[in-house]
Amino acid sequence: MLRRLAGRSYFVSKHYALARMRRPEPPVVVFSMGKTGSTAIARAVQDATGDRVFQVFRLEPERLAQAEQRYRAGAHPGGQFEGALHLWESEFLLRRPPSPEAPWTVITTVREPIAQAISAFFHGSGRRGTAAGAAGSGSVLDELVEERWVREPLRWFDREFHPALGIDVFGQPFDPAVGHAVIEAPSARVLVLRQENLAGAPEVLGEFLGLARPVAIPARNEAGSKDYAGSYRDFLASVDVPGVVLDQAYDSRYARHFYADTELAGFRRRWAKR
Repeated sequence: MLRRLAGRSYFVSKHYALARMRRPEPPVVVFSMGKTGSTAIARAVQDATGDRVFQVFRLEPERLAQAEQRYRAGAHPGGQFEGALHLWESEFLLRRPPSPEAPWTVITTVREPIAQAISAFFHGSGRRGTAAGAAGSGSVLDELVEERWVREPLRWFDREFHPALGIDVFGQPFDPAVGHAVIEAPSARVLVLRQENLAGAPEVLGEFLGLARPVAIPARNEAGSKDYAGSYRDFLASVDVPGVVLDQAYDSRYARHFYADTELAGFRRRWAKR
């Protein structure tokens, strides 16, 4: 009876899910911005360890409340509240913050900011039920720029990660040639991994988690299976990103911390068609 009601009521579904949540100690938390390979990693780690892996995108209380409000405004009245689990897991973790006595094991992923912004924009447009790309790449690019999607990855660590964990990733060394780094802090042990280096991630994850074997990450192409897949491909093939947007992305502290100058130059060539 309760399970049937949970499928129809957001309030009951949320509290039913929270009541059923358990976490190992220390918990494994994939805490990352979206569209950086984090879903594939969270599922792979859960399969490899058999423990619950929390996958969350925000842990700042005010922005979490805003995200939940937006979700509830767009949720189907009779649906199963697909996608809400990330919000509920965030709330569960907020009630049990990391500390030296109860540290977290954290995996966070990054991606070059233009690619992340475009992928997140199309994903968001798909969830809103709009036909992103239907009016041509120029108008879609205008919308993407006007809504400042490129700004989001550049400030995610300052807005979400640092307040939640007390760790300034930009104050920690990161070698772009390696593509990953481990940060040891009193309340959390953190693996920072670039989406562009996922090919080598199985061995890195296995070592980080203290496992005897690599963590297999099945190949995933979420955009290719979405309703907007055709528009997304067409946009990637034709978009010409303005220089001012490229400067914003690739002159940022975020880009320069995680990527080498030669890589940033290659990203510029990819997105500037003229």
